Amino acid sequence: MNDSRIDEHLTRHLGAGEVDTRIGNVEIWRHERPEFVSFATHGLAGLPIAAVYPQEFVCSVKPGQDGAALYIVRATLELVLQGRRGLVNNQIIPNGQPLLARTDISGILVGPHPYLEDTFSVVFDGDRQVLAEIMTLIPLTSTEIARASEAGADALIDFLEETDPPLLDVTR
Repeated sequence: MNDSRIDEHLTRHLGAGEVDTRIGNVEIWRHERPEFVSFATHGLAGLPIAAVYPQEFVCSVKPGQDGAALYIVRATLELVLQGRRGLVNNQIIPNGQPLLARTDISGILVGPHPYLEDTFSVVFDGDRQVLAEIMTLIPLTSTEIARASEAGADALIDFLEETDPPLLDVTR
């Protein structure tokens, strides 16, 4: 069951949303802002998944790349539901080959949203108890995955902050 406070938080930060699809008890919503489109889980936080805090997932991309974000959220959700284990920040999930046809996106980095304020990453209730941690799924190229394999996730994050690649563009 969706917690309306989580739904409102996602809509406030990601823009107006509507249900796109459903996997079991979890809805995947499409949210839109002028600068990007996001797909986000709604309802994952209510399921018994092994994680420090209940989680919801989001992936944001350039307008017109909706299919890529939906695929990344759906595939990650299915992986988590199957293993009953959530994600952790700075986790890199390599695929070994391109995840998306006609792109070099070969994995994801789990972390804070690269273009939203820090308040987006956690949803609190009125007593400052965590309702959900928002785990952003950032598409990575094979070169970025290789850098992380060689130097670690922290080195990759530092590199991404220094070079500021267009992380919302899955054709980069």
